[in-house]
Amino acid sequence: MRRLLFLTIGLFLLSSAIIARSRSVADSCLHILNSDPKLSSLEKCELLLTSIHNLNYEDNFLSLTNLLIQESGKCQSNYHLFYGYYEKGQCHILYTGKTKEGLSLLLKSLEIAKSNQLTLEEGFASYMLSKAYFQVKNYSNTKNFLSNAIDKFSIIANQQYIASSRMELGNLYLIQNNLDSAKRIYQTAQNYYLTINNTQAIAYLKGNIGNIQMQENQIDSARFNLNQAIEILEAIQDLQALIPNYIIASKNEILANNFTKALSFAIKAHKTAVKENNPERKQHAFEQLMKVHEAMGNYQQAFDYQNKYLHLRDSLINIETVTQMANMRADFEIEQKELEVTQMAEAKTLMTRIAILAGISLFMVGLLLIIVYRDARRKKTLNKALLENQAALSESEKALEKASASKDRLFSIISHDLRGPMGTLSGLSQLLTEMLKNNQVEEAGELNDSISDTIRQIEFLLNNLLHWSINQQNIYEPRNETFDLIKLTRSILKMYDQTAKAKQINLALESPFERLKVQSDSNSWGTIIRNLINNALKFTHPNGFVIVKFALSKNQVVLEVVDNGVGMSPEQIDCLFSFTGNQPGWGTNNEKGQGLGLSLVHDFVTISKGRIAVTSEPGKGSLFRVTIPVQIMEKEVMAKAF
Repeated sequence: MRRLLFLTIGLFLLSSAIIARSRSVADSCLHILNSDPKLSSLEKCELLLTSIHNLNYEDNFLSLTNLLIQESGKCQSNYHLFYGYYEKGQCHILYTGKTKEGLSLLLKSLEIAKSNQLTLEEGFASYMLSKAYFQVKNYSNTKNFLSNAIDKFSIIANQQYIASSRMELGNLYLIQNNLDSAKRIYQTAQNYYLTINNTQAIAYLKGNIGNIQMQENQIDSARFNLNQAIEILEAIQDLQALIPNYIIASKNEILANNFTKALSFAIKAHKTAVKENNPERKQHAFEQLMKVHEAMGNYQQAFDYQNKYLHLRDSLINIETVTQMANMRADFEIEQKELEVTQMAEAKTLMTRIAILAGISLFMVGLLLIIVYRDARRKKTLNKALLENQAALSESEKALEKASASKDRLFSIISHDLRGPMGTLSGLSQLLTEMLKNNQVEEAGELNDSISDTIRQIEFLLNNLLHWSINQQNIYEPRNETFDLIKLTRSILKMYDQTAKAKQINLALESPFERLKVQSDSNSWGTIIRNLINNALKFTHPNGFVIVKFALSKNQVVLEVVDNGVGMSPEQIDCLFSFTGNQPGWGTNNEKGQGLGLSLVHDFVTISKGRIAVTSEPGKGSLFRVTIPVQIMEKEVMAKAF
């Protein structure tokens, strides 16, 4: 607990002094980078570095650092090469947890800074290396690199960086229990912060100094520094740092036998932890309240707070276990993203080559057109035909580009949507294994339902993708076969039973027939019914209804899917069956949609020589009516409709 305060500071002071992140700035730079092919390598480096300095680590941070390293090599900019390795190493140290890889990258950045006399950058690299070695408890290297950082920051006379580095050096001495050296370094750092009027940092330092003085039994001096730290932190509402200061002040008052004041500080620590909703801080507050009541002789209250402390501690241990599992999953996803970035880079190289070839081809076409133009003076009829052919070619090219863009967008959407269920399925599978090991059979059964739902989502996406792909190639041939349409519909309804129950939607079938055997394409019917039900469930609010109805009209089957969901405007209905690759919206429970399902419904209705009509009103629901000609083989009327 005596080292709790300085650990809250971390990299805040130095990192916040270097950059102020702005996602809008990063987006602007990336837009220019991707849209202007005439940029030089040096210009690309500047845009990449600005983007990196304005992005959080969870974005495409590592891929941008790799691009920066690549482009800086092209323009031989050692300044940008330094930041490529430095930012990538810093990301591994602070975010991915790959300390060994981060150390290697930071050492490479330090070597670049030294060989090119980049004094400020050498200070940055040394400072971050000290943090990396501190994580692996190599305190000797931590001290050496901190000392080097202080020397480099002193050369450029930057008070902020010098003060931050000295504070970290004081933290190192404190964790090694070298209290005199830690206090001396803290006091020196405090003088630097006074010159730049950084009251927040001064409060941190006074709290640390007070902590050391308390351990040395200098009660009055400790009280003076702790009270000043608390006063500043209360004024700026820094709750994260206030809690440990309250607890240290409470401990100091126990040493002074001032139990009333000690209890007051402990209560403040608990109230602040509750306000901040920080379980770990609340745990420390319970522990201190227990110690205060024990010192006061209130053993029953001390016992109560001890129970609260132990209960919360056990809960945090469980949370830590779950967090480790989540981190493992995050590492896997990061590796997958890095693989995707590599594949994107290769694809971009291929597209560049294709563009060059296309440019050469266009140049050759231009020369040919000049020749044709000269010859056209003598052959006007031929020239007119050539111009008409050129216009037709241009229109075909536009249509092809539109179709290609739609296809690329579709595969991007499908791959993105598949990663979510696949990641969920992986996590649920691991959790199911743990439950079975722990003999939690009932919970495992419930979890298995979630796994089944996730598998159905993946199956639905893959089926739609397969049907779309086959239809786009015009290779799908309807197959006439005899099947029970009512039985097929019931099996699809059963597949969506869990989805409907999860949203508390009444999913029902209304048909005058117990059996209805028809000769038609069962795959087309299955695709139509499945996508219409899926769409209705997605856009129907909880406690609503989705009803599937059948009727006969001469030699035609009429299918109706009715819901009382969100409904649609006439403008939405007009573009309902056109797949553009843009997501049309989100379901009532934030379900994702690609707009592919209804496009498939329209295609398969057309293939089956049928018709589809939609009636809808915003806020009152929708009715989809599909009419398809079939040959009725057998029908059995029900005793009573249901």
